[in-house]
Amino acid sequence: TRPHNAQKLVPYYHLKGTVGYIKLSEFGPTAAQEVGAALQDLKSQGAQQIILDLRNNPGGLLEEAIKIVNFFIPKGEEVVFTKSAIEKYNKTYMTQSDPIDTQIPLAILINAHSASASEIVSGSIQDLDRGVIIGARSYGKGLVQRVLPLSYETQMKLTISRYYTPSGRGIQALDYRHRDSKGEPRLKKEEGYREFTTRNGRKVDDSGGIKPDIATASAAISELTQALLNQNLIFNFATQYFYKHPLSQEGDFEIPPHIFDQFKTYLKTQDFHYKTTLEKDIEKAFTKETNPDLNQEVASAHQQLLAQIQVFKEKELHQSKAQIEQQLTAEIVKQYGYEEGLYAYNLKYDSTVKKAIETLQDAPSYIHLLGK
Repeated sequence: TRPHNAQKLVPYYHLKGTVGYIKLSEFGPTAAQEVGAALQDLKSQGAQQIILDLRNNPGGLLEEAIKIVNFFIPKGEEVVFTKSAIEKYNKTYMTQSDPIDTQIPLAILINAHSASASEIVSGSIQDLDRGVIIGARSYGKGLVQRVLPLSYETQMKLTISRYYTPSGRGIQALDYRHRDSKGEPRLKKEEGYREFTTRNGRKVDDSGGIKPDIATASAAISELTQALLNQNLIFNFATQYFYKHPLSQEGDFEIPPHIFDQFKTYLKTQDFHYKTTLEKDIEKAFTKETNPDLNQEVASAHQQLLAQIQVFKEKELHQSKAQIEQQLTAEIVKQYGYEEGLYAYNLKYDSTVKKAIETLQDAPSYIHLLGK
């Protein structure tokens, strides 16, 4: 099936069976209008369950996020609120309109690149037990900022408050109030997490970002996979593959079974290096010590640690196989079919989409997940 509105913000499909799929790439000024139209059209085609894909969606307009949540929950419900040290910046955002459908089973897909407005939608839907969240923990961008004009045509971005979902949990992951010795913001520590409850009594916490109800391995991005993406190695491999394997006719593309092995071979020809967070922490700790005698004593242990980390990094390549294959698939398909081809291929092979379909079509499991 070809997507509707492929060049707009919201391509959507009626999948085989009764599941409708909507992809939102950003919360632009027409996001809610397009999502609403897609939802109505899919329902008219017989869709009885909906997948809203917010993966890799960096956010955008808060008003559009609230309108999209409103499609699935009644008028007058709290979606998100802000808290500030200055009381006048405290604000509660409610749904303002009649919904489209408050009963249709709903799955929202997120990953580490789903941020801001994506987290408000997924967090409020989760807190209100209106749908299941599937994928990987979101980015954790929960700060409200205001731009203040300064002299000489300059501006300052000032954080004035934070976003909180209906249960009361904060979205923000990085703690800018308590920085490390180099002035960098810290991630929240587990002992500092606070527990909250959804409307049906399910336990959630404020560990940063939105934690999915169902985690899928391919949705998570390891440090190694992120390094491969940052250094354009996946993109470059996909480009080479495209030029070496022309299609005999449009639409006959399939990912070969040994693509991961081919990528490993390619990687050996590249100057690929990356440092894990642990390596960086060890380096910081070692370089802080100024006592030469002590440095000499721990040098051997330091080298042993680095050697063990190197062994781990070699294993991590295989442990990250599923997500690397997914990233390779996405890049190669885009080379052949651009974004439209990627949407079509993802709906057929994407393990997170498959899990969402499976969950939505298993009514007892879906209801159980929502704590009903």
